[in-house]
Amino acid sequence: MHTMRLGGGSKRLPTVFTTSPYCSESLHLRRSSKLKASNEMTNEYWKHDRLDRRRDADFLYNFLAGQHAKRKARGHKASYVLNVDADWGGGKSFFLEGLALEMEDKGHLVARINAWKDDHASDPYVAIMAAIDRAFAPFVAKAGAIERAWNATKQSGGPIALRIGGAIVKGLAKKHVGIDFEDLAALVDVENELGDIAETAVSEGAGAATKELDKLFDSSLEALIKGFQKTDRAMVDFRTKLANAISSIEGKKTAPFFILVDELDRCRPTYAVALLERVKHLFDVDGIIFVFATNSDQLQHSISGAYGPNFNGFRYLKRFFDRTYVFERPTIDRLVENLVAQLPKSKLKAPDDALAETIARGCDAFGFDLRAVEHVVDMIDCAVTAWPHDLPADIVLLFALCAHFYQTGKAEWPSSNNEAIRRWQLRRMEYNYEGRRSEMTISMREIYSYECSIFNSMEEIMGESRRANRDDPAIEYVSRVLTPEWSGKTVNRSQPSIQTELLGLVANAGRMLSRDEQREHQ
Repeated sequence: MHTMRLGGGSKRLPTVFTTSPYCSESLHLRRSSKLKASNEMTNEYWKHDRLDRRRDADFLYNFLAGQHAKRKARGHKASYVLNVDADWGGGKSFFLEGLALEMEDKGHLVARINAWKDDHASDPYVAIMAAIDRAFAPFVAKAGAIERAWNATKQSGGPIALRIGGAIVKGLAKKHVGIDFEDLAALVDVENELGDIAETAVSEGAGAATKELDKLFDSSLEALIKGFQKTDRAMVDFRTKLANAISSIEGKKTAPFFILVDELDRCRPTYAVALLERVKHLFDVDGIIFVFATNSDQLQHSISGAYGPNFNGFRYLKRFFDRTYVFERPTIDRLVENLVAQLPKSKLKAPDDALAETIARGCDAFGFDLRAVEHVVDMIDCAVTAWPHDLPADIVLLFALCAHFYQTGKAEWPSSNNEAIRRWQLRRMEYNYEGRRSEMTISMREIYSYECSIFNSMEEIMGESRRANRDDPAIEYVSRVLTPEWSGKTVNRSQPSIQTELLGLVANAGRMLSRDEQREHQ
């Protein structure tokens, strides 16, 4: 027992061994258990990796960690910005979340930003700060150095009070942000803005004001920057305090601090440009690494389109990225497998139950590139999503319709003599009882031709079912598609198969543009 003097006397108090080997071992076990659970969750996530993106994630993490160490050794105090470039359907979003999990497993603080979801905001500064705030939240729950450093950063970025005005500003701004409106007005020339501020206060009301104040962010940063046009003191102050906030967590988390930005290429061009400018001018801070995932080709054309034909979008984007890492383009099989995973597979029937392979071989037969594959599978998705029947739709008919529509813009049944349909096959190997191997081909043309010849009449379908040679794989497959429509049911023999409804669905699906196609038509 140690003696601790309290006041003028002394009391014998029990010693608390905060560094007890038993406590230390218990803490180590708890941390190990949490780390193991986190690693298991990450490994489970990567089980769905169909494009081998974990290999990219491992390489890029090691590269970025190495870059951070190298720059730190050289005394290079600035952020690092990496752009990961891939076409749509290339697995960027899946990759970025997997990369975030890997980084968190290794002890890093990670902020996630979905730029497209946030592009309704007037200033992307708000979205970036909100993402950082969420990442910092576990470390500022209790008062301390981290909380003070982070609050100083938010205050230096500009209080939200500028948008509220009136008595709401004077009361709530002081309460929540610690800066009086008159003090702020003394720093910034806002006389011309006061009328708009008061109008905003009336329209939004105190409830909305309180909600916004709780976020502690606002585009008032613009006003602060305007007020210091002759110098960059405001931005330097913000960057310094942000760097201090990041440094304050280094004992809790492994450096650097990663900020991952997804879907920038889907944003309004003006918002995308503003976000990049904010990153360059406000968040160029030591200890931060940004990782963007974009379709760079689409992004540069989108920016060029917004700012005029003489605007060089490619050169403009190069200003912001230290490096660009280009994903290896997936093969058609890998891309189709990835896209088909998103389809409602219970609503589709395929030969030999090989849905992805049937679509992939169809894409090969039609000579589609990766972009065409995405369009056709998207049409299939739209059509089958609207499929109203319990029985599944036949992918042979549906793919042929969608592929033909993509090539011609016409919703019509293509001829079975179409050269692409003739080439469309699944190859299989068979072994007889003697173990000899022979090749069997499932011809999509035979399936398509036979099904089209009978699907306009249930009577024809029922008659063919009784006469059919079940040893023929095409006939066997068509029978399995159509027989459930009438077997054990009362039907109108003159009515057509429900599969004929696919034509109308494809006609409608062809008019439903995806977000990507909408941008192309703008």
